Amino acid sequence: MKHGKWARGFLVALVLLGLPGLLMGGGKAEKGVAKEANVESEKPLVAVSILPQSYFGKRIGEHTVSVMTLVGPGQSPHTYEPTPRQMEELSRARVWIHLATEFDDRLKPKLKTLYPNLSIVNGTVGVSFRKLEEHEHEGEHAGQGEKQGQETKAESHGPELEKDRHTWLGRETSKILATHVRDALIRVNPQEADRYRRNHQALVAEIDSIFESLKKELAPLKGQRVYVYHPAFGYFLDEFGIIQEAVETGGKEPNPQTLAKLVERAKEDKVKVIFVQAQFPTQAARTLAAQLKAEVLPLNPLAEDWLENIRRMGEALKRAAR
Repeated sequence: MKHGKWARGFLVALVLLGLPGLLMGGGKAEKGVAKEANVESEKPLVAVSILPQSYFGKRIGEHTVSVMTLVGPGQSPHTYEPTPRQMEELSRARVWIHLATEFDDRLKPKLKTLYPNLSIVNGTVGVSFRKLEEHEHEGEHAGQGEKQGQETKAESHGPELEKDRHTWLGRETSKILATHVRDALIRVNPQEADRYRRNHQALVAEIDSIFESLKKELAPLKGQRVYVYHPAFGYFLDEFGIIQEAVETGGKEPNPQTLAKLVERAKEDKVKVIFVQAQFPTQAARTLAAQLKAEVLPLNPLAEDWLENIRRMGEALKRAAR
């Protein structure tokens, strides 16, 4: 009995002595989690429009910034609208780096009004824009020639719609974007300026290296047409002298007349591969491929890992050259 009482007393003492320690330990753990959360929230929040830009932000900014992306995986910038949660998150952003696409232009006035302290950076300033390709039949109306039809289009919609806004996949255009990202990060977090300059320089070197490598590998395709569903790859293909032929233009599926002309041209070009994008319908491209007995392959212009995606696109194009 005495031993039992002694054992019970000893256990009670252990509990009484250990409980404060446990409580203190738990308190420390909670404080540790809270501290980590605070550190994360203290990082400058940088907003970007599409996933490839987030690669640039993270490569240059590393762990010193938080990056939020508006258009998520599988979404199309052409149909994107920000969610209420994203709008709330944007209220905490220090800077928004956009690419002057259609949705960027729609969103910009709203953000300027709601968040006057938000720094807005156009990541395409300094870019020499290429023009979007048009199918030969476009602009032809009863008795009107191609040239006249194009002039009518320019008058009604303005020259801005002729600009190819898919700037992030080209060699020089991506380096311009990287420079804008570097400068924006330096402005919001100047104490890390040296880091951002170093990382920017390393990224530019990698961009040059991969494009130089692909230039040799894709030389057999120079001067040839590559068929894609959506015309997102012009800046990339221009680097290698490859001609982009889009199944759709202006976000519209081709009509039967257009499709028939595409089939004839593709037969002349002896097309083996047609590239499609997950963000767009593929039926027209698959119809075209079926008539040509060509292979349908995916290309994703909006993949987050930008550098790896450039490699993947190069590998896919090499299949078109076989």
